[in-house]
Amino acid sequence: MTQSVPPSGAARLTGSSRPAFALHRRLWATGLLTLMAACETPVTTPATTTEIHLGGVFSLTGNWATLGVTSKAAMEVGIQDVNAYLAAGGSGVHFTATIVDTRLDTAATLTAVRAMKADNIEVVIGPQSSAEVAALKAFIDANNMLVISPSSTAGTLAIANDNVFRLTPSDTLEAVALVGLMKADAVKTIIPYWRKDAGNIGLQVATRALFTPVGTVKAGVEYAATTTDFAPSLALLKTQVQAAITERGGTAGVAVAHAGFDEVVDIFNLAAGDPVLASVRWYGTDGTALNEPLRANARTAAFAKAVGFWTPTPGVDDGASARWQPVATRIAAIAKSPPDAFALAVYDAVWLAAQAYLAAGHDNRGSATHVGALKSALVTAAGGFYGASGWTKLNAAGDRQYGNFDFFALSQVGTAYGWGLAAQFNTQTSLLVRK
Repeated sequence: MTQSVPPSGAARLTGSSRPAFALHRRLWATGLLTLMAACETPVTTPATTTEIHLGGVFSLTGNWATLGVTSKAAMEVGIQDVNAYLAAGGSGVHFTATIVDTRLDTAATLTAVRAMKADNIEVVIGPQSSAEVAALKAFIDANNMLVISPSSTAGTLAIANDNVFRLTPSDTLEAVALVGLMKADAVKTIIPYWRKDAGNIGLQVATRALFTPVGTVKAGVEYAATTTDFAPSLALLKTQVQAAITERGGTAGVAVAHAGFDEVVDIFNLAAGDPVLASVRWYGTDGTALNEPLRANARTAAFAKAVGFWTPTPGVDDGASARWQPVATRIAAIAKSPPDAFALAVYDAVWLAAQAYLAAGHDNRGSATHVGALKSALVTAAGGFYGASGWTKLNAAGDRQYGNFDFFALSQVGTAYGWGLAAQFNTQTSLLVRK
């Protein structure tokens, strides 16, 4: 089973790719394991080093900053470890990162990536949301750049042969886990409630499709991504919840399926005062898993606990804790917050990008020919890489091929609330294990 972790312009490279650094996957894995356990400080750049710049676009101060902050730290730790590994081999190649705060804003993300293109950056790690990926996809595809998103899930972005790669399974697998839990909980009627953006729309569509054969799905309520007053949408939701309760002759088997981000705090603050909305089960999605603002707000955390609010996020391998735990510890020390599997995927993305560059060489950077070589090398590297987030093999659409999910719930100890692992779901076997 799996377990999530309780969470300027680039210099021109000279010469061709050196054969000594067409590295075997096993050698990379050995170096990764050693460095994850031991590397704590950056390595001094040799005088003859050639620099390769990677871009990072994360929400550091806006919505979903819980993930953004840990993702930034994960990229920094990844850069440290890759550089230490390369320096130990005398490669003369050194990676740096330009990291920009997008605030989960699509326009800000596109502006940041345009600036990175002007700085001759070819590989961008991030962004977090599917809405951001959708906003920059046309630019990325047309301008010889690659995106490696750790957390975009929208099925509409699962497109073969484009320049977008995602180190997370698409929304279909998350919906498999979510509906599997709902069935185990004897839920018979769900009322979807979702944020209007590509990723959360995709999650509610996938959940609706999988749940329909086994139960009743109400029309649900959608709210705009810019919503600040949730009273109107909650009033509509309440009407549908009440209808479901009446139809079923009680609250048993009725649940709200929410798909959104940090706005869950405002939603729960209002819902906590409504006896109808507080009488049924609520489920979340990856955008609210391990959410720090929700945990830190006593009123909303209490509501989440009372309504059994369980949220899924991709997990990492329990049996490989010696591989990922040292990385998670270092990320947490920088971010002041535990990373989840999405953040660990950022760390792995740095290693995959490094392998791709070393295999593809670095002549004619920014050209279609070079980016094509990078794409091919990235897919090859991902196919045999076992990193902090597990196996990174990609499917035909460039998304992570396999994925299991961990469900987290809030519990209270004294006056404080904390996230704890509640269950694990294996999407290949459909096995649910409660903790």
